[in-house]
Amino acid sequence: MKGNKHPYIILSAAMTIDGKIASKIGDPDLSDEEDWKAVHKLRTEVDAIMVGKGTILKDNPKLHINYYNHNGYYRIVLDSNLSIPINSRVIKYRPEVYPTIICITENVSMEKIKDFQLKNITIIKSGRGSRVDVVKLMQILYQKGIKKILLEGGGNLNWSFIKDNLVDEIRLTIAPWIVGGKDAISLVEGEGFTKMIESPRYILSDVNHRNNYLILKYKKVK
Repeated sequence: MKGNKHPYIILSAAMTIDGKIASKIGDPDLSDEEDWKAVHKLRTEVDAIMVGKGTILKDNPKLHINYYNHNGYYRIVLDSNLSIPINSRVIKYRPEVYPTIICITENVSMEKIKDFQLKNITIIKSGRGSRVDVVKLMQILYQKGIKKILLEGGGNLNWSFIKDNLVDEIRLTIAPWIVGGKDAISLVEGEGFTKMIESPRYILSDVNHRNNYLILKYKKVK
C-alpha cells in the first residue's frame, strides 16, 4: 500500500457567526435538535469518530449514535500522554459496538499502557515528540481498514489536521449567535499560518439553511 494513503477526513462542527465553537468558559451548546440529528446521521456514514483528550476531560461523552440504526464504529481519542481517566464513558460505554482506540506518543510508559489494554483498549503509538504525529497516524489507521473519519475536534485538534492538509471535507453549521471573547475557542486554533497562500483551499459544494441556522459544506481543492 502506498505510504501516502490516509483516511478521508470530514471536519464537522457548529460555530457562532463569529467563528466560536464554545464560549469563554467552554460552553459548546450551539446545536439544536435538528443539527444533532444531522451530526448523528453523519456518524452512521463513517468508520470512526475522532476527538482530542480535551473533549473527554471536559464533557466525558459516549461518542455513540442516537436516532439511527447502525453497526457501530471506532472511537478514536488523541491523547499524547495517555491522561484521560480509565473510567471515562468512551472506555466503559458499549465497547462491543464502539471499540476505542487511543493514540499516544512513544513517550508513554508500558505500565500505564497496560492498564488501558486490560480494558481492551487499542493503543497506537505515533511520534516521539510531545504530540501525536497525525500524518503517520493516518497511515496506520488506513492500514487498519479505517477509510473515513469524522473529526469532531476542538480548535487545537482541528489545527493539527488543517496544518498538514489532511482535511478533505468540512461541514459547518453556523448558529445565529455572536458570543465574542478573545479566550473563546475558535473553530481552528493553534499556531496558524503566516500567509493566506499557505493555507489549504476549499470549494463551497453545498448550502442549506433552516430556522436561522446556515449549513455549509466545503470540499478540498485537489
